[in-house]
Amino acid sequence: MTAAALASNLLAALSWDPQVRGFLIFLTSFVILCGSVYLLVATNTGARLGFLIAGAGLFGWCALMGWIWVIYGIGIRGDDPHWEVKEVITGDVAANSAVDKTKNFPNGWEKLEQGNPILGDATATADAVLTGESGEGGHGGGEVAAAPAFPAVFEAPEQYVQIAGYRTGGEDYWIPGGYLERNQTPFRGWLHQPHYTVIQVQATIPPDEDEEGSAPAEPVVDPDAPITSVVMERNLGNLRQPSALFGLANTILFIVFCVLLHRRDKQIMATRAAGSTAPAAA
Repeated sequence: MTAAALASNLLAALSWDPQVRGFLIFLTSFVILCGSVYLLVATNTGARLGFLIAGAGLFGWCALMGWIWVIYGIGIRGDDPHWEVKEVITGDVAANSAVDKTKNFPNGWEKLEQGNPILGDATATADAVLTGESGEGGHGGGEVAAAPAFPAVFEAPEQYVQIAGYRTGGEDYWIPGGYLERNQTPFRGWLHQPHYTVIQVQATIPPDEDEEGSAPAEPVVDPDAPITSVVMERNLGNLRQPSALFGLANTILFIVFCVLLHRRDKQIMATRAAGSTAPAAA
């Protein structure tokens, strides 16, 4: 390979944002920011002590930032809570579902009224599955959760209407002092009951062609069409888990550096005390 070709390949690699270029930007900023602090401290305290002081400051700041991220749910984010589609059933839910919670459906299930936030959130995920569409960009940022590989039942949302929505579960278990509000249990991954919803839709009668300039006709449910039900379970996500791991790791490193600094101070004090008690030279 010629020198020109090698230089061309190197420049192409450096311009590739997801990998090499991003790593070089991070490495350069780390060397400039953290390296400059270490250089200033090391010129006054020495290379080893300067490294311990700069390291303790860096990891202490990262630990503080990580726990602030945990409190506010920002920074390094995991998955937001979202609905996971378990089944798409055409016909009787209780007879055809493999989910244990739906064996007696709709007995014991709460019917969701229009305007209920649970109904609106679950409907968005159900629509994505029924029409074969899925949200982009994961579960964060308020977008629809990615739909599992279920075959599309309808080609467009205009071909069906929602006729009912149901929910069950989702409450927090009893703890000493009484029940907490839903989703407020500190360790809800362990204490939270599974939360299920069922969104039911039915096909509409194809409308006649509208006259030009007239308002579109209201959708009319086809009474002979089967009812399609989307069974979903609430995934509580792990929104704060990455930030918590980041804060924990940096807290441990901060403690390690502080312990090393403390041991160094104790050794210096012990050495000075031994020198002050040594007999004076004749």
